Amino acid sequence: MKLWKLIMAGVVALGLAGAIETMPTIAEASDNISIDGDFSDWKTADLTEGYNGFTALESHGQYLDVYVQKNDGGIPENGNYDLVIADKHYFLKPQNLTASVSAGEKKAFSLVAGTWNGGDQYGTVGTGYVGNVASHNVAEFRIDLTKLNLTKTVNGKVAAISNSDIGNNPSRMAIDWTDSGQDGSSVAASGGAINGKADQSSKGTTPTDSNAANDNDNLNIKIDGKFADWKNVTLTEGYNGYTAMVSDGNDVYVYVKMKYGLVPGYGNYNFDIGGKRYNVWSDDMPESSVKAGESQAVNFIGGTYTDGHQYGTVGNGYVSSDKDGHNIAEFKVDLRKFHLSTMTGQTITMYNPNIGNEKVTVAGGSTGPYVISGIGLAIAGLGYWRLKKSGKLNRKAKK
Repeated sequence: MKLWKLIMAGVVALGLAGAIETMPTIAEASDNISIDGDFSDWKTADLTEGYNGFTALESHGQYLDVYVQKNDGGIPENGNYDLVIADKHYFLKPQNLTASVSAGEKKAFSLVAGTWNGGDQYGTVGTGYVGNVASHNVAEFRIDLTKLNLTKTVNGKVAAISNSDIGNNPSRMAIDWTDSGQDGSSVAASGGAINGKADQSSKGTTPTDSNAANDNDNLNIKIDGKFADWKNVTLTEGYNGYTAMVSDGNDVYVYVKMKYGLVPGYGNYNFDIGGKRYNVWSDDMPESSVKAGESQAVNFIGGTYTDGHQYGTVGNGYVSSDKDGHNIAEFKVDLRKFHLSTMTGQTITMYNPNIGNEKVTVAGGSTGPYVISGIGLAIAGLGYWRLKKSGKLNRKAKK
């Protein structure tokens, strides 16, 4: 009888665990900071006062969120944002920042970082918004610590940030990297994503959203030539443009934004799936820029080498331009066209040398919830077999 109760308890517990894991997650109300141009979520933050404004700092896994409020004048545009972690200085410099805006207006900007004031050795490390609250210019921005070559080893270390144009009293915060689920290496550094609200309403710069895990199940990317659904995905910067990628296990979805020139069809888009290379390219790319608000459909071919046709048509997409005149594209590739039996557990990377050598990385899927459910079923089956063999099931039925 004890064995029966023990097995039934295990079956119920594991069965419920599997069921819970396979159910969709329901978002709960949270006071987490979102970098979206709505500054109301900073109202409970611990502000540090300087002679000409305030700063605040929050830690979220591999990200640091910064708030700036000026008493007078615009948001500092120089490289005087001094971030100190474990006694090492990282100097942050806004790019394309509008220092002053009108009430109700918000404008996006990005940040580069260097080892000295004005340096950019680390490249683009974050994005943010400038706004105006109660007649004061304010800004919020998010820094990806992996872009500074930092890993979870800084968990618990104190981060401090100051700007001499605001005050010399730094805002401080202990880094809490326990909840990011990443080790600060490949996926995060090359284009992972984040939780929270979208950081940007268009593809004007390099949006970061906080935690989406590069999973199209919770991003809802659609290849339709509208592009707005990419606002939740982090872009990885190359010398000539930006790329982003998500996957739902069967397809990968790719976004491209160029700094200069047209979206390349050749190059190729080099996919590495489980250590094997696949080349994807298109000869449908328009020869001139497509106007913003319009889009042109294109198809993509797959091969085992540059411009190869071995896999035939493997995907489709659209090309257009954003409001700033940069050429953009989105497309999806059907991984099953590569004769892959499963994408579960596989790591997918992609880059195009005409855009940059930086790779974006996603995972091909997860079996976690189903494994849990499977274990529950296996134990239930084993328990049933042992009870039947012992004759207890028959005795129980006779009672």
